[in-house]
Amino acid sequence: RRDWTTQEADEIVQRARALQERFEIGQKEATWIPRLEREGPIGILLMTDTHDYSTRTRIDLINEHLALVAETPNLFMVHNGDNTDNFNVALGSWATGVYENPLSPQVASRSHARKLQRLDDLHKIGALGFGNHNDFGFRAGQDWYDSFLGRIRCPVLTTGGLVHIVVGSQTYDLAMTHKYWGYSKLNPTNMAKRFQEHEYPDADIIFLGHTHQSEGLHFERGGKDRVAVLGGTYKLDDQWSRKEGIGGRGGSPGWCVVLWPNERKMQLFRDIKVAREFLVSQ
Repeated sequence: RRDWTTQEADEIVQRARALQERFEIGQKEATWIPRLEREGPIGILLMTDTHDYSTRTRIDLINEHLALVAETPNLFMVHNGDNTDNFNVALGSWATGVYENPLSPQVASRSHARKLQRLDDLHKIGALGFGNHNDFGFRAGQDWYDSFLGRIRCPVLTTGGLVHIVVGSQTYDLAMTHKYWGYSKLNPTNMAKRFQEHEYPDADIIFLGHTHQSEGLHFERGGKDRVAVLGGTYKLDDQWSRKEGIGGRGGSPGWCVVLWPNERKMQLFRDIKVAREFLVSQ
């Protein structure tokens, strides 16, 4: 006679779920109050698809942009995923990507996380998102975010979400996710509009990545101005995409949105260097 009950089985799963929820590093909504270093507006670098430590990536440009954020008063950043390639031999046809990665996924991810940790220690990061490349290790049971961002203090949106940015008397809502339906090569920001429309209709800033396209749109909806951005990529020499007919080149990164503290006012900049010049001049 086997002596067991369905209640015991239920309790095991419920306890496992409770532990999993407490262990989870991610969140879907957060409030960020930037630590201002001077009066005036702030800038936020919308960084995504860095693919750090790939031989096809402009690592010098990644480091340059991170240095600008670290050194410039009132300049901050968010990151929207695909931090490193994270290719591994268990990925089937994608395993060929490891030939572009001189470092193992563990070393590359740890080194990239150290760059982020330096900025987080300076209170320069508003939020970190997710990416499909980050998730490649899940096949082997690895949680990239817990493994490499476990000591980060800023919000980690492991499935995307909403960040309330409190600047002075103003609050700006940033909705971000790595990818969403509605992809169009002719109208790249269509995805951002669909994301806003179906998930976060009140968002002021909508930020996506994944497609490596670079496009920004400053538009009006519901009687107020909005900003939508596809952040491009730092993997500018992507020969795989050229061969597959996806795109001849990666879209240039460096989008930056500037927010004012005492009035609701936003301005989108194509180049973080121009945004920095503006912030310094204020």
